[in-house]
Amino acid sequence: MTMPIKTKQPATITFPLTGIKPLYSSQPGKTLVLEVNINSLKTLNKPNTIDEMAAEAQLEYYAGQTKGFTDTKKLANYLAT
Repeated sequence: MTMPIKTKQPATITFPLTGIKPLYSSQPGKTLVLEVNINSLKTLNKPNTIDEMAAEAQLEYYAGQTKGFTDTKKLANYLAT
């Protein structure tokens, strides 16, 4: 069961029409799955909290401060210690 999320103001992202590609659509007005060109998205939206967190995580990873795993068993063992 999902819990409803209460927010004071909805988050807003501006998408350029040239930067999105529709992949799937269910009943009209229900669900739409899009592919978004990240570079065009960055030109219209100023960095916000989630953008800053992702950028910091990427810098930490490239600086060697974060471990990367390609094997789930190794990840599970690392998290268990």
